[in-house]
Amino acid sequence: MDNMDKEGLIGIQVAQLEKEKKEINERLRIASKRIDHVERAFRKEERPLLDQDYEKQQKTDKETFEAIQLARRSAARQAHQDDLATKLRLERIMVDFVARREVLYKKKGDEFEKKQEVAKRKIAEEKEKRRKTIMKQREEEKLKREKEEQARQEKEAEEARIEAERLAEEERLLSEEVAKQQEAEEAKRKAETEAAARREQREKERAEAAEVARLQEKRAEEAEARRQQARRLETSVRKPTVAAEEPQAWRKPSTTTREGPPSRSESPAPSAAPSKYRPGAFGGAGGGWRSREAAANNGPAPKAVAGNGATGSPIPPPHVVTEETKKDDDGFQTVASRGVWKPRRGRA
Repeated sequence: MDNMDKEGLIGIQVAQLEKEKKEINERLRIASKRIDHVERAFRKEERPLLDQDYEKQQKTDKETFEAIQLARRSAARQAHQDDLATKLRLERIMVDFVARREVLYKKKGDEFEKKQEVAKRKIAEEKEKRRKTIMKQREEEKLKREKEEQARQEKEAEEARIEAERLAEEERLLSEEVAKQQEAEEAKRKAETEAAARREQREKERAEAAEVARLQEKRAEEAEARRQQARRLETSVRKPTVAAEEPQAWRKPSTTTREGPPSRSESPAPSAAPSKYRPGAFGGAGGGWRSREAAANNGPAPKAVAGNGATGSPIPPPHVVTEETKKDDDGFQTVASRGVWKPRRGRA
């Protein structure tokens, strides 16, 4: 023991516990086997005793049943004898019983009939009261329903009237709005038509003015061409005159060398021109068509453009903006056409 350590001691202790456990299990096995054998022996020994006990119990039950039946029969027989004796006693008073019963029946019957009549009257009265109450309630309910129906109908009629008035008012407002829209559209279309007409009139006037300006420009160009042609004719007329005054000048030998064109002093004087242009000289007495146009318009004749002796095209007066000048929506100004010259030539 002194040479053993802790683990050795624990191992010995565990082995001892296992040994004791095995011994206990073995003892329990032997005891259970012995108990089983004893129980089997007991059952084997008591099996014939059970048959004997069963026979004894049957015999005891039979005797008990027979005693009970005998007592029941004797009790029933005694009860029958007693009932027969009671019947004999009651038969002697049966006549008085029946007579008394009839009297009681009659008495109780009369009382019952009286109470029944009273009850019937009360029932009839209660029924009548109940019927009157129900009829009254029904009449009140009917009147109430009629009043409610009448009030509902009046309310529906009032609501229908209000709805009809509202619809009529809405229709009227709608029709007025439609009419206003139509009027506005009509006014808009009319304004657009008038504006379009004014624009067309202005375009037409602009086109006529442009045509007049073009014709005037063309006439001015023609006049300028005629003036240049007249100047060339005047120059060609003046040159032979100068040559006649100095017939031998071209034959004189020149002592100096001339460079460049001759000076302006060698040119003929402007006073040597045979004629001078006068405005309106070719238009007849009094300015021609300008005087007639002025006389027709009851106004002074327009001034002629210098150098236009053939046709005498007038300068159109500038457009004067007065207080009567109006402005349209497009930003253009409408200028009064009175006093504006319009050519008659080329008009339909």
